[in-house]
Amino acid sequence: MEVAYFRPQRPGPESVIEKTIADQIQNLFTSEPYNLWTAGSPPIGAGMPDLIVVSCEPQVSALAQVEMPTTHILAYLRAVGCAHLKTIIGRTGIPQETTVRYLNDLIEVEAVSRVGDTYSLLPIWRKILPEIVTIEVKVKNWKRAIEQAARNRIFAHRSFIALPDLVARRIRLEPILRQLGIGLLSVSDDNTISVLRRSRHNKPRVWKYYYEIAFLAANHSKD
Repeated sequence: MEVAYFRPQRPGPESVIEKTIADQIQNLFTSEPYNLWTAGSPPIGAGMPDLIVVSCEPQVSALAQVEMPTTHILAYLRAVGCAHLKTIIGRTGIPQETTVRYLNDLIEVEAVSRVGDTYSLLPIWRKILPEIVTIEVKVKNWKRAIEQAARNRIFAHRSFIALPDLVARRIRLEPILRQLGIGLLSVSDDNTISVLRRSRHNKPRVWKYYYEIAFLAANHSKD
């Protein structure tokens, strides 16, 4: 599976581990019956996860026909269910004329429905990305990897760190991994990947980032 990289890969041992994982993504994370999109260092808020693996409903491709700012409206409607036009304008801070245009675009791609001046997110779009998995790769600084993985939980369903096998096995019983629900992957010299700890399933909390990921998946998917 090809990976959509959002910045040049830096040569070194961490990029080797990233490539090893990317080459085995489909064995590590089953996506059936969904489409799978994988990216390296995608810009999400203030962060750039080393790897992200996203299960997508086919309808997500419709976001390739709309503009990025529509993700603000999708996120707001995901949080509240439905809202009047004036409320959407007030909450998103987008000018009325632009808001109406964005909403019409979202209606056109069957992401949003309208009754009068009230707009709702269609049910499939509440879970347009059934699962988002992030992986932070480090060679030695596992504490930093955990910090980054913990941050990723605001938009990911499951968050992992990946380390060389010797380092991973040394820290596999660290209490913080259990406390935060972060998964642990070990990568050996022969490219064998083992799941030493599973990640606890988590509900995304920042819907703006969730729909930004959906937008990136729609616009950067590789055939």
